[in-house]
Amino acid sequence: MIVGVTPVRISFAGGGTDLPEYYEKFGGEVISTSISRFTYVIVHPRFDKSFQAFSPDFQKHYKPTHFENIEISDGTEIASSIIKFLNYKDGINVILCSDVPAGSGLGASSSLAVNLVNVIQHLKGVKSESKIIAETAFNIERKILHWPMGKQDEYVAAMGGFNHIKFDRNKVDITPIKMKKSTLKELESNLVLFFVGTTRNSSEILANQLIQVNQRHKQTIDSLDFVKNLAQEMFESLKKSDITLFGELLNKGWQAKKKFSTGVTNKRIDNIYCKALDCGAIGGKLTGAGGGGHMLLYCETRKHKQLIKEMTKIGLTKVNFSFYRNGPKILNLYDLS
Repeated sequence: MIVGVTPVRISFAGGGTDLPEYYEKFGGEVISTSISRFTYVIVHPRFDKSFQAFSPDFQKHYKPTHFENIEISDGTEIASSIIKFLNYKDGINVILCSDVPAGSGLGASSSLAVNLVNVIQHLKGVKSESKIIAETAFNIERKILHWPMGKQDEYVAAMGGFNHIKFDRNKVDITPIKMKKSTLKELESNLVLFFVGTTRNSSEILANQLIQVNQRHKQTIDSLDFVKNLAQEMFESLKKSDITLFGELLNKGWQAKKKFSTGVTNKRIDNIYCKALDCGAIGGKLTGAGGGGHMLLYCETRKHKQLIKEMTKIGLTKVNFSFYRNGPKILNLYDLS
């Protein structure tokens, strides 16, 4: 039995510009980090040639099926599509689960895809570079599952770390963000993550955004151009250890993100954000496509007590996390003796 462990992520700036529909024409860039919340893939060999999958998060079970008869089924679609795409015909039981709820804006689905691709390649004895794993997972999600999503989630999960990532038609460039340890620790301490109590299906929001991009909707394109430039500005601020400016740029990015498409925000989310600013937060954003999930806030630690008190009072739950430097790991339980 082996266990794959892969981090989820928080995107700070540039989200949306990692959609191929945008970056293939205009170029995209994001600032993102992996965090200490994970997805898990548990794989156990079978005595026959059947594939079986369990998804506790979706309460789904894919019954034992021979490779030739595998079909993609809701709730276990990541597992079945990857098994078919990678042509893995040995008998296998797969369990997929996560530290975070589905649809919570932390890139869990892509983390699971990267995780399972990495595990299956390991079982096949194939040593793949992180970029190849990321591209494979992305192609499965976009071309087989037809999920309207960007590419940063797979790269953050596969590479790990705090990075400035640039996308264009032919390549992806990853630049690790380097800061003094004390500055990085202060930044980490000033960030507070809350689960807003609802999850959402990002597909509808992103599908609408794709339509707007393809139709060259001026407000959408202008907003994406703005957050792309913001990612570059944030990169420069981090290199200079100006984390106060980082917090202010989070706020600017959120104001622009709300213009991407309908569904990114709503009255409750706007009220939560305004309340957070009243409690001392400098800036923040909903993670992921928007509409629900997690809200990230930048707030000096001396003001955390009041912020957490007020956010808890209106129904939010604080989620502890730290920056995480690594990408996927594989634990072989047979080697633990």
